[in-house]
Amino acid sequence: MVKRLLSRNQGRVDDNIETIKKRLKVFESLNLPVVEYYSSRGKAHKINATGTEDEIFEAVRKLFSSLRL
Repeated sequence: MVKRLLSRNQGRVDDNIETIKKRLKVFESLNLPVVEYYSSRGKAHKINATGTEDEIFEAVRKLFSSLRL
């Protein structure tokens, strides 16, 4: 992810390896407790988001369908 952020065309002025790593660490520290909270209650689900938009949409659609959402 760091490599992708460094090579994007619309990078921020402060986009460098140290700043990106710091932002990712802050993101994880703020979001991981939320993910763990919902995971421990069986309310979080993972999908593989490395495919095409259509593949990811289909994975989400199947998950929602199985949950009757």
